[in-house]
Amino acid sequence: MTEPKALKVGILGATGAVGEQMMIVLAERNFPVAELRLFGSSRSAGSKLAFKGKEYEVEEASLERMKGLDLLLGAADNDVAKKFLPDAAKLGVTVVDNSSAFRMEPDVPLVVPEVNGRDALDAPRRIIANPNCTTIQMVVALQA
Repeated sequence: MTEPKALKVGILGATGAVGEQMMIVLAERNFPVAELRLFGSSRSAGSKLAFKGKEYEVEEASLERMKGLDLLLGAADNDVAKKFLPDAAKLGVTVVDNSSAFRMEPDVPLVVPEVNGRDALDAPRRIIANPNCTTIQMVVALQA
């Protein structure tokens, strides 16, 4: 079996609780990260966060800085998600958003990997939404 391709990954909202948890899960699951870019507000730009024993500097979020990513994880509030994620997707970045900004849009799949992960493969806008945390737990239990 071949190793999965290492990806250039960004996290929008990296300094918040959800963004920090995303980094923990990426590390725990040994997700194949070739490059990690952390994005935050102007207030958090310049701060440092650790990932797999290495420090990364948080950059102020901008579309220019998101160019070249393979995957962008959204951990920001709805306004920030709406400002950056659709344009990042238009650049060819696959976006997985944790906010509620895109959950009800008909051309954005609402995905829980354990339940309907295949729906993410054909996301027409390159944006994939996930339901809120309590819904995820419920549908995973119901799927079993």
